[in-house]
Amino acid sequence: MKFFIFFLTAFFISVSSFSQSNKENFDYETQFIYGINLNTQSGLIGGFSFRYSKAINETMYHSFSLELVDVRHPKEQRRASRLTGEFFVPGKRNFLYLLRPQYGREWVLFRKAEERGIQVNAIGAVGPAIGIVAPYIIDYQFVNETAQTEQYDPNVHTSFEAVLGTGSFAKRIADAKIQLGASFKTSLALEFSAFQGSQIGFEVGMMLDAYPKEIEIMGLAENKKIFTSAFFTLFYGISK
Repeated sequence: MKFFIFFLTAFFISVSSFSQSNKENFDYETQFIYGINLNTQSGLIGGFSFRYSKAINETMYHSFSLELVDVRHPKEQRRASRLTGEFFVPGKRNFLYLLRPQYGREWVLFRKAEERGIQVNAIGAVGPAIGIVAPYIIDYQFVNETAQTEQYDPNVHTSFEAVLGTGSFAKRIADAKIQLGASFKTSLALEFSAFQGSQIGFEVGMMLDAYPKEIEIMGLAENKKIFTSAFFTLFYGISK
């Protein structure tokens, strides 16, 4: 949390210090990017992001973005079933898929020279955090009974040895519930011209998601209603 506050402070200082500089001609009026997201709340690949930017003036853009990420609990650990070899997460109660539509502003801090160099943008955005809470379904072999397919409950499914595997993605989405919250992002985007009309780059920053009540991801563990994460997004953009 201290790092988040520091980053937020540095973000606004940067904007106020540099947003009035580099008032040159437009490099582009619109830009559409899509990227792969990595963050501290997810696994190796956190999710996917899309952003559309439209110029307001020489140093400021409207920013419309959409992100879909998979949020995981820090205590999640995969384990293989001794009966089938399929992997599962002991104690997991729900998946949390997070959809973030956001609106914000981009400030050009440093503009690249002609078609070369590096452009640095500061981004601030807010929007709803749409949490898709999908039950973690397992196939469980009860004693002297046939296997049951149901949501994992560590108070009921007490034997790891009896877990056969996990349910299908379609099943968990069909039983999912929506939890609404709010999200806030601050970041810096560095972009390089790949060739005329296109850019590659990365965005790095902090994200905060808040919900009115705790979201249960793991049973028998502490769950949260406020999530903070650092993220890194590698993107490709097309501009006009």
